[in-house]
Amino acid sequence: MGTVEGSRAPAVVGVTTAALVISLITTTLRCFVRICLVKAFGSDDWLMVGATVSFILYSSFSLAGVRYGTGQHMQNLQPEDASKALKVSYNQTSTLAPSREVQSFADRDVGWPQWWWLCYLTYSATMLLAKLSIAWFLLRVAVKPVHKWIIYIGMTLTVVGSMAFFFACIFQCWPVSYFWDRSQEGSCTENGVVLALSYVFSTINIVSDFIFALLPAWIVSHLNMKLKTKVALIGLMGMGCVASAAVIVRIPYMKNIASDDFLYDTAYIAVWSAVEECLSITAGGLATLQPLIKLIGYKLGMTSHPMVPGTDGHEEGALKLQPGMSTYTAMCYNTSQEELRDDGNTSDGIDSIRT
Repeated sequence: MGTVEGSRAPAVVGVTTAALVISLITTTLRCFVRICLVKAFGSDDWLMVGATVSFILYSSFSLAGVRYGTGQHMQNLQPEDASKALKVSYNQTSTLAPSREVQSFADRDVGWPQWWWLCYLTYSATMLLAKLSIAWFLLRVAVKPVHKWIIYIGMTLTVVGSMAFFFACIFQCWPVSYFWDRSQEGSCTENGVVLALSYVFSTINIVSDFIFALLPAWIVSHLNMKLKTKVALIGLMGMGCVASAAVIVRIPYMKNIASDDFLYDTAYIAVWSAVEECLSITAGGLATLQPLIKLIGYKLGMTSHPMVPGTDGHEEGALKLQPGMSTYTAMCYNTSQEELRDDGNTSDGIDSIRT
């Protein structure tokens, strides 16, 4: 290893580790609620579990890269360490053809093997699965066709953008193996083309985040709930937009992926990519934890309505609803058969749920 002077490695390790721990806790609590309390583990839950597994792999590769120099200046590293760091590179946007100095390091060892591929593949998979999970969650409470069509549009943007970026990364060099093996004849796409595609992909992420964040306000505003309940629900369901903040912060650093001091200059891209993945997983998970929060409040004597099947002496599967909370309860408890009504359809604030 080289010297640690001016190293950004601690930031990569600290943020990535913290992001992974937070994501694991959130997903574990989500699974507990859906399996043990709600007993309705749906498609959105499976998608988020998949996103978390992908993020675990992403984090593993990111931390492995630090071992060999990620976050440090190239001149502080031995050539073999720099090459190994590039093999386990961490960031989804680090798909440009290497600069001359970076390639000179790689050529002294064994090139740029498939380890680097696995890293940006896991980023793409994490974001795709997390966004689809949030979208599927919103489909549970969207009862109007226009709401569902907006969600489908957001899902389509996410899938198309992710797949386009995915295949662009794979086929930016031809033959594909030329990306890590420069001993053969081949060529790579100009750096500017892939960088432009990276900006487009980031823009699509931001747009889809705001679609999934603003739509809940539209859905909930017409439901039969108290104002404070609506505000709380909109806040929870709309937390998906916080991930876009990390994308926006990361954009100015993206130009560094063509830097000669690659491992140092791209460290903050790795940091904000980990934050983005964590926020997507956490935001999607927090919106499902209401039953656990209500159960804790009931056990502590803070509420008289348990909101969890079977906790108040009712038969298993029965739901005791609070006025104005039925929509949120249905969203948390049922997979597809909840009945949601607008303000004009009920008079007492309590909707029925048929399961």
